[in-house]
Amino acid sequence: MSTPTSGQTSLGRSLLPARWHERMQIDRFHISEFIRHHAVPALKPGMLLLDAGSGHLPEQVMRPELLATGATLRTNDFNAGPGVDDVMDVSAMTYEDASFDAVICTQVLEHVQSPPKTVAELARVLRPGGHLFISAPQSAWLHNLPWHYFNPTRFGIELLLEQNGLTVEARVAQGGHFSMLATNLHYTATMLKRTSMPAILRVPLMLVSRILFGFALKLPLMWLDRFDTDQRNTLGWCFHARKKA
Repeated sequence: MSTPTSGQTSLGRSLLPARWHERMQIDRFHISEFIRHHAVPALKPGMLLLDAGSGHLPEQVMRPELLATGATLRTNDFNAGPGVDDVMDVSAMTYEDASFDAVICTQVLEHVQSPPKTVAELARVLRPGGHLFISAPQSAWLHNLPWHYFNPTRFGIELLLEQNGLTVEARVAQGGHFSMLATNLHYTATMLKRTSMPAILRVPLMLVSRILFGFALKLPLMWLDRFDTDQRNTLGWCFHARKKA
């Protein structure tokens, strides 16, 4: 799972129980919950699972839960590193056709030069009836530069899936307007760090912003988000699709 990070040491990690801290990481939480409630139940012992564009081991936050299903996990990424089995471009994978029972590809489409070619590859390596679990940001600050090219909409992802013979089983927004607002406000400390403001002003402002936007305002915004049923202004989208048998 590749997601933008603030670059700040998390206060919540040392102050909150693990589950509460996970919930506060809004940009990751919605994706983890999607994998937890849609991908994990579909996986069975003996199934071959690919995490395409997995990132390195620290980014593979759902790895223990995926392995606990009994499925055999294979990972690939453009950059070699811990937790990466195969170094390759997800838009030109070297696996044979119909190699995997399920494929996960989270927060990767924004980093590829050709989303259509990438989705075609994901569909190609899936076996008939296989599952694809894919997510991408609709709204995200630039990250992993210079490899940030697109932020697809829900309709763009659906179009790519349908064009490659994949049927949408489920579509889940990565939160609504208030989740996105909370995430962007939390990023304020990082933006302050990158300014030319004198340290005597910047450091206390960063501390205040981390307390205010990381805790005090984030909690009511997370509560408000449950009332946004429109979900047009979202961090992104998660899809479960299946390849036609």
